[in-house]
Amino acid sequence: MKEILNFVSIISAFIFGVGFLYIIFDLTIGKIKITQSKFEWNGLQIKDFIFLAISAIIILSFFDFVKPY
Repeated sequence: MKEILNFVSIISAFIFGVGFLYIIFDLTIGKIKITQSKFEWNGLQIKDFIFLAISAIIILSFFDFVKPY
């Protein structure tokens, strides 16, 4: 049971961190006209995928996940 709770905790922290960094990127760098593109896939632009990838790389490379249980 502790392994399941640890897994849920780590996944939720990862999703929160990536989402937070994505919002910061989108509100700052995403407003620059160069990052806007005409190509969209289900409402997502290319910059959205790039920001998500950069956010995930930052979280995975600079932070260690600690098991709370």
